[in-house]
Amino acid sequence: MAASSTPTFDWKALSASSVASVKAELLPQAVDLPALPHAVTEFVQRSANPNFNVAELAAIVEKDSALTVELLKHVNCAIYAMKQPVRSVKDAIVHIGINPARLHLLAVGMKAATRALQTKLINQRNFWNESLQKALFAREIAKRMRLDPNLAFLGGLLQDYILPVLTNTHDKLYLEYLSAAADNPTEDIVDWERRVFGWDHTSAGAYFAAQWHFPDDLLCGIFFHHSLASTLQEPNAEFFKLFPIALASLLPDQLRQSPHGFQTLVKVARSCSALDLQTVCKTVDEEQMKLAEGYEIPNHLSQLLIQTQRTLEKAGE
Repeated sequence: MAASSTPTFDWKALSASSVASVKAELLPQAVDLPALPHAVTEFVQRSANPNFNVAELAAIVEKDSALTVELLKHVNCAIYAMKQPVRSVKDAIVHIGINPARLHLLAVGMKAATRALQTKLINQRNFWNESLQKALFAREIAKRMRLDPNLAFLGGLLQDYILPVLTNTHDKLYLEYLSAAADNPTEDIVDWERRVFGWDHTSAGAYFAAQWHFPDDLLCGIFFHHSLASTLQEPNAEFFKLFPIALASLLPDQLRQSPHGFQTLVKVARSCSALDLQTVCKTVDEEQMKLAEGYEIPNHLSQLLIQTQRTLEKAGE
């Protein structure tokens, strides 16, 4: 079949229908959302206009010295490095492209916003390192499968951004889930959330992300990040870009979102030659150690892989 006959995938329509499916009346009405830096919000909104002006976008970033430094540092890293370093925000945006620039600024802004939030149940340092691990894992999978590494990275990083807020709002109920998961780990967090609240953090995350004007594909990544089966069953190859994000949701974290997630990950990898988990885990561990800002990372994936494989072997799986 000719490539031209393949229907165009409409991320905007999927994003709109996903948000429309959320029962907003059931969501917490007094959610204390972390505040994105104004420059990030303005950049995302203005860059969504197909007739954007690069110079105007650069001026928005330059209002925030921290964002300026982070963008220039990112553009001059080994991935994008040129013979001569990029010294202006405008040149940085042109060099890496508008979408990678938007995604990177969103990541930087969300990192700052999340760290500023006081939480009751979540260790923020571990939460950020867990999110970073999911981002690195999703990106590595995307690279190996020739998918979109930028979308995968940010989808992994931000898939759970709403959880610190929700666990603050419903701390006693989430504490009950944690206690149950520790004693009898049988229920994934999204199934528990739907049963208890009538919504889950994927739909809540997508709903509030829409208010922040997140890119449509990223919003869908948040909405479907616990829907691994959907990413495998959807016939349109464009939707498969969310597969690495869904895989990353299986990694362990302090909220025990998917008690048997890593076992599922190992089983999925067995049926896909591109998912060389041993190499992927080793690469992610090495990258995270460089980026963990001197902190010990919560879970070393290479060690976890060995332990999980032994467990499955003993169980005859």
